[in-house]
Amino acid sequence: MPLPKSGRQLMLDRLYIAVRLAATADIERAAMFLEGARKIRAGSSRQRSSARSAQAKAWEKKVDNSVTW
Repeated sequence: MPLPKSGRQLMLDRLYIAVRLAATADIERAAMFLEGARKIRAGSSRQRSSARSAQAKAWEKKVDNSVTW
């Protein structure tokens, strides 16, 4: 019995079928769309990372470091 396909494998199968039926211009537009989406994801993850690090250090603004115990 074959193993069930993952969601990614199912999407790739759909993509292969679409590529076989597509014109060259359609494939070019799809590639440009995917490249743009990758750039957006990279920027978003960078922004989330910087926001997390800023939040982790936010408490330091409220602490008086000159006082020692």
